[in-house]
Amino acid sequence: MREVTVIYQDGMMDMVSPSVLQELIDNDDIVKFQRSSGWVYPEIDPVRNLVSSDYQGVERRFA
Repeated sequence: MREVTVIYQDGMMDMVSPSVLQELIDNDDIVKFQRSSGWVYPEIDPVRNLVSSDYQGVERRFA
């Protein structure tokens, strides 16, 4: 699995897995992370949740 570059609130840089990235976004622990298209600022740019508990339907992505 490809790791993602993140910048923490204290300015430190790190590489994390996508699941850890979601946790860092949820906890407001990072200032930005890098996508292939450039840096993303979770406070400003649209960021989708990797896991959403809102959807109650059948999972169809893997069918």
